[in-house]
Amino acid sequence: MVMEVTNINDISTGCVLVDFYTSSCMPCKMLNPVLEEISDRYKGLKVAKVEVTKNPDASQRFGVMSVPTVMLLQDAKVKEVTYGFSGKSNIVSMIEKHYAE
Repeated sequence: MVMEVTNINDISTGCVLVDFYTSSCMPCKMLNPVLEEISDRYKGLKVAKVEVTKNPDASQRFGVMSVPTVMLLQDAKVKEVTYGFSGKSNIVSMIEKHYAE
């Protein structure tokens, strides 16, 4: 399940894949089914979405300058980042490099 995050502290522990997005961004919308698939595949991995216009503090904290920005965090530390719609295979590669179930 992909969770919508309004408080960045909700994703401060563990391994979390975070999609920083806006509701009007078409590549962000294209990413939604990919995130759902990833959430179903990696059961222990938290998958979260952060609406940057509603959560400017989170965007600023992680230096998000464009959307979509997908980050893999471990205990709120950035492990890897992708910008734009990079496709499922790139996101899966990022996860498998840093996440062990």
